[in-house]
Amino acid sequence: MIRRGRIHRIPVVAGLLALSLGGAVTTTAPAHAAVSLAGINCTGWSYTTYSPGLTDTVRPTTVVVDGDLNVIDEHSPTGSCLPVNSTATAGERDVTAVIDLSCNQLIGESGVETIRWNTGTSSSFPFTATVVRGLSTTVLTETGTVTSGEFAGGHVVETFTAANLDLTGCLTPTGVTSLNYATVLTILPL
Repeated sequence: MIRRGRIHRIPVVAGLLALSLGGAVTTTAPAHAAVSLAGINCTGWSYTTYSPGLTDTVRPTTVVVDGDLNVIDEHSPTGSCLPVNSTATAGERDVTAVIDLSCNQLIGESGVETIRWNTGTSSSFPFTATVVRGLSTTVLTETGTVTSGEFAGGHVVETFTAANLDLTGCLTPTGVTSLNYATVLTILPL
């Protein structure tokens, strides 16, 4: 009887093991549905020119942005990038657009931004923007979600900070023709 009981237990244990493994296999997500756990935090500079210069009057303005994240050049003296589960260590965005702007309205409320990473990949995200003028700085904040490319699905917060002293030219006839914003970009994985 003891042998018989042991013999019957082996198929039961094997059956339970097969059921538990089978359940694990059927509940595993397909490889194409995997969620990216990659993110990045970067600092840098965004050198922006305005033509005609910004005044207190809203008017069509050609805006040219040389945005550098951990890329050192004449307008970007420092920078860093700390990636998580990514090999990207630097990024750039160069944009030219005609936008209705003034010193009091520094950016449109929405748009799409694309960052080109040093790995040959890019991240694109639609954003909404807010501007807050403090006592000493003006801070533009863009928020959105990466819709394509590197860090897809990640939540984006990007801030651009300029000293208010840089905006004193708003009261002159030629206006402010350039600003160099300290930039911080964070992309958090889902």
